[in-house]
Amino acid sequence: MLFPFTVLDVFQVGRPSYGILLQGLGIVDGLLALGYAYAAVRLQKAFPFITIGLAVKLIVPLGWLLAVASGQLTARTLTLVVFIDVVWWIPFALFLLERTIAGERVRALAPYVCALLNLTAAGALLLVLRPGTEAVSDVASRIAYITNNELLWRAGWVCWIAAALSLLAFYGWWGARLAAWGWGVAALAIASTGLVFDLTAESLLIAWLPKDYATVAPVTSLLTGSPGNGLYTVAGAALTLGTRGLKGWFLTWTWTIWAAGFGLSAFTFAGNFLGGAVCSAVLFMLFCPWAAVMGRKLA
Repeated sequence: MLFPFTVLDVFQVGRPSYGILLQGLGIVDGLLALGYAYAAVRLQKAFPFITIGLAVKLIVPLGWLLAVASGQLTARTLTLVVFIDVVWWIPFALFLLERTIAGERVRALAPYVCALLNLTAAGALLLVLRPGTEAVSDVASRIAYITNNELLWRAGWVCWIAAALSLLAFYGWWGARLAAWGWGVAALAIASTGLVFDLTAESLLIAWLPKDYATVAPVTSLLTGSPGNGLYTVAGAALTLGTRGLKGWFLTWTWTIWAAGFGLSAFTFAGNFLGGAVCSAVLFMLFCPWAAVMGRKLA
């Protein structure tokens, strides 16, 4: 409300002449925030606030898509839409389904959906995204691939956004089943922080490439591979420590996954692509079936 053009400058959007409209949108967001705050401390009265919020968060991305398609808005603003709207779809929808049969069924699917979406994301990386990544040594070839396959490139990274959101949902489902609830809360907070880095990188990869490849690609690789993946791994390790009854081969399987996750973060931070690629392959080959097995164990 106070600085209506700041966000537009960050995302390189031309300044419009209707700054008062942007300030009005700022006021609306502030009022929604008050409603969410009220809902947070009075959960029994939160239903109408969350219903309105979810409706807004479904309508705004649709309007954004229409504006981008018509050339009225740059796709670079995707990062805003992801954080302001998309990340809230799952928690808001689950809140509205609380204490319903449908809600229980949806929650029960969390580990299996996470396994499936992460397997899909790994497949997209291998089959669709790889020619535009560091797996190809020639930068010009990467840029040419992205330029000629923009739709596939964007769809591939959308799969990764879905996988990241499903991972957070799985961690929330897992944490809710721990006897010591503090482990679950801590893990969810850590994983949510990792999600900030991860979704920032993926939204930039979707909307800022290939034009800004030289400046954006190295940053996104670091964000998603090091702090993003690293915090997901710390959260998973915390949940493992707080889970009773894990032992034997399954416990070894679990800690091997987290070891691969830590290795991926370390190699990415060090700029070692080969080491990161090996750890990433091990991580996803082990994690996807493991999530399904963990779902059965905790159910």
